[in-house]
Amino acid sequence: MSPEKRTERPAASAWLRWSGPVLAFAGAAAICALALETQSERTVTSWWILNSGLSPERVIPLAGLGVAIALVRGRHVVVAPVTFLLGVVLGMLFRDRYLALMAGVPGATTHLFLTGPVSALAAGMLLLMPARARPWFLPLVAVLIGAMLGVATTLTDPTLNDPAISLIAILIALWILAVIGLSGQAFWRGWFPIAARILGSWLIVIGLLVGGAAVATRPPVLAPLPPREPLPLPEGGANARRFETPFPQVNRPRDLSGSGARRSLP
Repeated sequence: MSPEKRTERPAASAWLRWSGPVLAFAGAAAICALALETQSERTVTSWWILNSGLSPERVIPLAGLGVAIALVRGRHVVVAPVTFLLGVVLGMLFRDRYLALMAGVPGATTHLFLTGPVSALAAGMLLLMPARARPWFLPLVAVLIGAMLGVATTLTDPTLNDPAISLIAILIALWILAVIGLSGQAFWRGWFPIAARILGSWLIVIGLLVGGAAVATRPPVLAPLPPREPLPLPEGGANARRFETPFPQVNRPRDLSGSGARRSLP
C-alpha cells in the first residue's frame, strides 16, 4: 500500500513528535531577535540572513522539499538530507561551470542564474509525482535543490568567501527541512497528499512565472541623446569670425599718450 493511501501511522514518541514544533519555535525566536536588532548592532552576517538566507526565493523550494520528506517513510527520510548536503557541496565546487552553462540564457545573470526558479520547478515536480515513484526521485531532486542553494550562497556572500556564511546557509536549510519533515511525520493526516499536490502545482507555477519573467525581461536600453542645436551665428554670417583674433589684447593699438608714452630725450 502506498504511503499516500495510508491514513494512519504509528504513534511517534513524545520527543520525536514535538521535535518539529520545538525547532520551529527556536528558529523563529532567533529570527525575531535578528530582526529586532538596531542598525548599529546589525552585522553583515545578520543582514545576509534576513535578506538572502531567508528570502522567499530560498525558503519556498526548501519548504517543498520538506513536504516531500514528510510524505516518505523509512530510510528515505534520512537519505534526503544527506543527498541535499552533497548537492550543496557540489554546487559550491562546480559553481563556475554552472555559471558558464547559464551565461547564455537571457536575464539569467541578473536573477542569480535562475537558481530559485530551477529549485521551485524541481520541488513542484517531485510533489506531483506518483507516490511509488517519489522515494526514488527524492535523492536526485534533493541534490539539485542543494546545488542551487550552494550556487546562490556563493553568489550572495557579502563577506568574500567567509566559511560562516556557507555554514549558516546549510543550517537554515536543514532547519526548514527538519521542521516541516518532522512535523509532517508526527502529525500525519489523510489530506496531506492532496495538499502536497496542490503545493506542487503552485511551485511549478511560481518557477515558470519567475523564470519566464527573468528570461523575457530585456535590459534597459539607453535613449539616444537629443541632437544639439547649432549655436546662433553673429551678424555677418559664418565668415564673421574669420579675421577675429582669439587674443584681442595682443593686437590692441598701443596708447602712446599719457603715462604709457615713451619720453623723447632732450
